[in-house]
Amino acid sequence: MHTNAVPGSVRPERARGHDVAVVGPPAASAVESSPVQLFHRACRRLLGRGTGFTDAVVEKIRAEVPYYADPVLAPADLPRSVATGVRHGLEAGLDPGSIADIERYTRELGIRRAEEGRPLDEVMHAYRVAGSEVWGGIIRVVERDGLGDTRQLVHVAELVWKHNDRDAVLVADAYRQVAKGVASRHGERVRLILAALLESRNEPEFTRDAAAILDLPLDGRFAVAVIGATPPYGRVPETVPEVRGIRILRQTRGQRAVLLAHLGDRPLDALVAGLAPATGLRIGVSPVVQGLHGLPRARDMAGLALRTCRAEGEIARLDSRLPDGLLLSRPDLSAELTLQVLQPLYALEPADRETLFETLGVWIEKGGSAVQTARHMLCHRNTVLNRLRRFEQITGLELSRPRDLVQLTLALDALRLLGPASALGAPDTSRTPPAL
Repeated sequence: MHTNAVPGSVRPERARGHDVAVVGPPAASAVESSPVQLFHRACRRLLGRGTGFTDAVVEKIRAEVPYYADPVLAPADLPRSVATGVRHGLEAGLDPGSIADIERYTRELGIRRAEEGRPLDEVMHAYRVAGSEVWGGIIRVVERDGLGDTRQLVHVAELVWKHNDRDAVLVADAYRQVAKGVASRHGERVRLILAALLESRNEPEFTRDAAAILDLPLDGRFAVAVIGATPPYGRVPETVPEVRGIRILRQTRGQRAVLLAHLGDRPLDALVAGLAPATGLRIGVSPVVQGLHGLPRARDMAGLALRTCRAEGEIARLDSRLPDGLLLSRPDLSAELTLQVLQPLYALEPADRETLFETLGVWIEKGGSAVQTARHMLCHRNTVLNRLRRFEQITGLELSRPRDLVQLTLALDALRLLGPASALGAPDTSRTPPAL
């Protein structure tokens, strides 16, 4: 089972049926000898820590890769596989002589993952998380054990991570080779190819082959929809929706389904109209993209649209919620904006503050009309105007100034999307569903 990656030339070997990620450090001629020697000392020290260190790598994978944290989906031998991979990787970091064998085993890793049906993005995510954790372990052991100056590792790091990235490409390439020709059953083959198209950037040759196998035009008009289910009431539909003139392919993973729609000459509205969210479901729809190479971007945008959903049974089109998408894509900046604009209001009593928030929100929704706001809130027009003036006095903003009004609108949207903690300097990530 794929579980680990080790910085350096991360090249999986096979030992006792488990994955092995191998560190191939840069040759001594490529960098100064002292950084390489420091790197070797750190590898030896980590090897001496046994399962204590590898257990930490396992926990890091489980913490950052939901697929591996799931007790049903995660491989049963995850700890043993990580331990084997890390041990062999660190040992190889001390002796980088068998490059051909290491590359062969790296490709075998990608083949095995595809044959097991592991999603490519989950495999690559775990690969990189483990690699980052082991590299972090090398830095920490140098610092804590007084092995030398951690700044020396800068001279090793660039080559280490170049090799790591190259070997990650080998894993993905082997995976895609399986997706193209090794899988015996057509349905499985289609699923693997579709996953590769949606989940990562692909070489033009692979994209051309995938287009031929899936019978899709290379330069067609496509959109992606992501359906999210909220347990226990929501369940991802088991069938593909039928929309006249639009061909839809489907990929399912846990509580989510990804729909790839070839629109042909049909508008995006036709796809949206054909999607019927039920109780416990939310749907995010990407804008139209041109060509198969744009599918990973469309998938990301559909996932972002899904995160903007405000209620169950809702369909969210990103092209109609671009400000929300912008705020969610950079929650750190959104929280900073909310903090700057709205924090002064948190000195008020909660009920007083909520009244101002409600008034501002209704006033914006009613196009800045105090009369319509008053009717909606069942109060006098002058009451609305007094609340607006009070907001200006507290915050220093002027609602008649377009730039200030834009800031207020975005800040209120960020407050809704990120939660009240964003106005206090700490985004409430529990309010925001994770990225797909």
